[in-house]
Amino acid sequence: MRARLAAGLLAVAAVIGLLALALRTPAGRRAAVSIQTPGKSGPARPAATVSPGARHLAFNARFRGNSLDKAVWSTCYPWATAPSGCTNFGNREYQWYTPGQVQVSGGALRLTATPVTITGTDRAGAPQVYACRSGMVTSYPGFRFEYGYVKIVAHVPGGYGLWPALWLAAANLRWPPEVDILEHWGGAQGTTGLYLHPVGATQDRQHVRVPGITSGWHTFALSWTPSRLTWYIDGHREFTVTSHVPHQPMYLIANVAEYRTVGSSGGCNGTMLIRSVQVWQR
Repeated sequence: MRARLAAGLLAVAAVIGLLALALRTPAGRRAAVSIQTPGKSGPARPAATVSPGARHLAFNARFRGNSLDKAVWSTCYPWATAPSGCTNFGNREYQWYTPGQVQVSGGALRLTATPVTITGTDRAGAPQVYACRSGMVTSYPGFRFEYGYVKIVAHVPGGYGLWPALWLAAANLRWPPEVDILEHWGGAQGTTGLYLHPVGATQDRQHVRVPGITSGWHTFALSWTPSRLTWYIDGHREFTVTSHVPHQPMYLIANVAEYRTVGSSGGCNGTMLIRSVQVWQR
């Protein structure tokens, strides 16, 4: 995504007492902030097993050692040009992504949001101070793919104001399409968003509650075929879409953003751990 982010569209809707903000951008993902009372997500449900079927393992990232494989992963969006880091200017996000917030240790990739000020840039490239610094990675340098079964084992942070996400963006650096394997808003009592932002159509989405989603390791998976997208959490099928399925190469993104509700100062203190990222293809 070396292309510049353009101005997006902001829609505000009140649904069952929740406020959701959605801002779409030509080269990045839309903002969607679900606002609920902070709380625990309850005990975890038993995991199920989903087979990737008649596919071969095409990508197998396991984060051993103490350094990120930079032949595969980058720590900013492909379109970013600032040497100090990046953010998604088209989203209602308040963090600045910097390589220092991305670490590999203990067999996991660690993307950490920290409430320490850092100077980044604004949309025009002028210096801007951010109160939150955080981490992200993309597979754009080393792995882009079309169709497959994606499985990510991760520990999602649950702190208020945190907005971790696992998603696919278009390798041609245009938006849409976009497939959100996971979006979670800290303090949302286990509410998780699953989204498809297709070309030439309105978004498809499903909000689910997964007990214990911010406690321990969970598996987030997506089956992507030419005719269907199916989302799984811990082997349980959560959502299926059969129209406007993307037919183009995409790449993986993992990030921890900061969101703010109306009248709040946000929150920026937590780490998303990723143990493995695997993709099977035919």
